[in-house]
Amino acid sequence: MGMESVENEYCLSNYVNIEPLSLDTIRKRVLDIYVESVDVSKNIVKLDPEKRTAFRYMLKSERVFQYVATTLGKIARLPPKENLNSFYADLLDIATHGRYNELRKQASLAVKVISSMWKEYRSKILSSGLNAKNVSREFVGRILSIVKRKVKLVELTKEISYVAKNTPCIDFSKPLIIVAGMPQVGKSTFVGAVSSAKPKVSPYPFTTKNVIIGHIKLGEVVIQVMDTPGILDRPIKEMNDIERRAVAALRNLKAVVLYFMDPSPDAYYSFEQQVAVLKNVEELIGKEKIIVVFNKIDKLSKELLEKHKKVVMGMGYSKLVEISALHKINVWTAIAFAIERFDALFNTTYLELLKLYSSSTTSISGVFSSLSSTSS
Repeated sequence: MGMESVENEYCLSNYVNIEPLSLDTIRKRVLDIYVESVDVSKNIVKLDPEKRTAFRYMLKSERVFQYVATTLGKIARLPPKENLNSFYADLLDIATHGRYNELRKQASLAVKVISSMWKEYRSKILSSGLNAKNVSREFVGRILSIVKRKVKLVELTKEISYVAKNTPCIDFSKPLIIVAGMPQVGKSTFVGAVSSAKPKVSPYPFTTKNVIIGHIKLGEVVIQVMDTPGILDRPIKEMNDIERRAVAALRNLKAVVLYFMDPSPDAYYSFEQQVAVLKNVEELIGKEKIIVVFNKIDKLSKELLEKHKKVVMGMGYSKLVEISALHKINVWTAIAFAIERFDALFNTTYLELLKLYSSSTTSISGVFSSLSSTSS
């Protein structure tokens, strides 16, 4: 599976689809399978008691082998990290602490060892007569021992399964806007106001624990808007897994970033802290992808707003957007600026399509048509 085939499809769960496992769940399922009754064909029933007993325990053992080999085989056949989009690969790395490929290799080796052992034990059980029960139990014990010794990272399937199920689908052929910033600056409120997503909003940090995607359909254009967890002012190596998911999106996805700031006096984090994080994001992805958004403008004086604007504009950001996500003030202006920048960066023409759409609707009339076709 090469990179191109993965990027044409955009749901991680299409490629990483495994159930969460542990040694205990595998052991319990193996024992349940072993004690289940097996149907023996009439031809086998006619055999002498020793051969009939041996065949029955061979079937029990075969079912155990098939379950374990199939279960581990699914892990072994997971796509190599290198074949996945780099964003997905980073998320899996975060979830498994960089041991995703190691788990795949462990499972692959275990399947080879178990398959070889089954060839030996199948003949051994069939030739054991009335002792077949003991030999089959020995096989079951050894197969569980191999899983324990060879697939020590099996518990990571829980994290992998969680990431696959909770990572939103991304269409790499459509425009993407990433909403980033520190916690409690109004990112989720904005994404909920403009898109189909309804992220949880609360008065404490790190409410958003995963990336969330909403969609905006404006005529023929579908815009993806990604809500990301808040990030703090610290090196990436010191970030928690929640923050690192936001960094993975920023670092890997072809997108424009709306960097949200709360310049109000009662902001959860100081303006200086927010500026420091802006500088970190700038070092990560470059200034050209970033549009700074001042949110909660209804909560501060004009003098304070102008003071904070001078700081950011002094960093080289000539285009700022002033909004109130809660009251939906200028939220569509932020989207329009982002699409204008997306076109300029990635040589697309979405803005022209949006101008045609906005000219035929009153809800956002004038927002897109007032922009030029290139971003300043």
